[in-house]
Amino acid sequence: MIELRGNGSMGFCDGMSRRAMLRIGGLAPLGLSLPSLLGASGEARGSFGRAKRCLMIFMWGGPSHIDLFDMKPHAPSEVRGIFKPIASKVPGIRISELLPNLARHTDKLGFIRSVTHSDSNHSTGAHWMLTGHKHPLAKENFGARPTDYPHMGSVISKLAPVKNGLPTFVALPQVIGTTAGFVTPGQNGGFLGRRFDPFVIDEHPHKPDFKVPGMRPTEGLDAGRIRERVGLSRRFDDLRRDITATLDHADLDAVNQRAYNLLTSPKVAAAFNLAAEGKAERERYGMQPFGQSLLMARRLLESGVKMVTVYWHRQEPPKKYSWDTHADNFNQLKDRLAPQIDQPLAHLLDDFKKRGLLDDTLIVWNSEFGRTPRVNKKAGRDHWGKCNTIWMAGAGVPGGQLYGKSDNTASEPVEDAVSPSEIAATIYHLLGLDPARHIRDQLQRPFPLAEAKPLLKYLGS
Repeated sequence: MIELRGNGSMGFCDGMSRRAMLRIGGLAPLGLSLPSLLGASGEARGSFGRAKRCLMIFMWGGPSHIDLFDMKPHAPSEVRGIFKPIASKVPGIRISELLPNLARHTDKLGFIRSVTHSDSNHSTGAHWMLTGHKHPLAKENFGARPTDYPHMGSVISKLAPVKNGLPTFVALPQVIGTTAGFVTPGQNGGFLGRRFDPFVIDEHPHKPDFKVPGMRPTEGLDAGRIRERVGLSRRFDDLRRDITATLDHADLDAVNQRAYNLLTSPKVAAAFNLAAEGKAERERYGMQPFGQSLLMARRLLESGVKMVTVYWHRQEPPKKYSWDTHADNFNQLKDRLAPQIDQPLAHLLDDFKKRGLLDDTLIVWNSEFGRTPRVNKKAGRDHWGKCNTIWMAGAGVPGGQLYGKSDNTASEPVEDAVSPSEIAATIYHLLGLDPARHIRDQLQRPFPLAEAKPLLKYLGS
């Protein structure tokens, strides 16, 4: 415990003693400063650390903000599209007619209609939104690299890990990547190392034969034999120490230990058991990959996992791949995409509220970018980093609000522009981590958690 007040004879105007101030000064070599120590008790004391856990819903492909959450009914037809805005639970907040169930929960949602950045590539745009940091490249079709910035969940795994036998950070229902087969950067531990990668569920949980990969030991392989194999693996790692210069043995040890914990923990097995929810509850979330992933996320967060990212899932041909609606945007939204999210999101919010989880769980709707205001010749919308809408709910985020404003065609912000770094800073702030704090890569070089301050105005702090 760090004591900030004392009974010394020389005091300051806030009642803090000279002795306490000297104690704080002595913590500077440890990377702790007065602003970081007082971050939770100053101007943002009402929201700092309010979230005990976080669900990030990442809509890979880039949903059309102008057709869902930032509609422009008075814009020209080639901009506004064919959908109409409908009234929601909150007067003055109108969202797409495609989302009637979610419209009944806008009192829980804090929309940010002014998210903006300069990268309209899936790969590096996603990295920016998942990490809060711009990638040194701005391109598609290259693989994730060990030098990438870590996902926010990996940073949490490093700085605030859970100690209950469960993973700190889980990602599902698949690893996202481009259609050319390149894994999108920003999903894993990046420069922090593999030990801070998420536990990945790369399977769709709606399938009747769904099993969490690697969670069930081979028949006849009991806990004792697993321990023996972990020990043998470590000995082989030691033997390779001198011949594999790039191998991070601490990472290997951590990964081995995590695998052992997962394979032998009844609590872990219970958290991943969707069948325990019963048929009726599963159907409320929708028997499709997205809805069942949200249900799995709720179970994991309720069990003690701190961060879950649900990515939009791969769909089998002849269906389209993601939210990347370059062609036939309106029919794809109406027939394929919106029906898969409307009821599951509405039930998720209702479920979290009824279970008492919404007060201290942060939910974030996120994507790599928005889509072009002007409809193209294929009745589609293209990539658009300049303007997007995201929303947050829970953990004290004031619901029923519209933060920021875009212009008359949802092309760019005209009020309170918000950067990816500000979004990351806000998420870290709510989870009790000072965004100005530094993490170090494996060469011990310091990097800030975020390069901006949290959105205190948005949080009502």
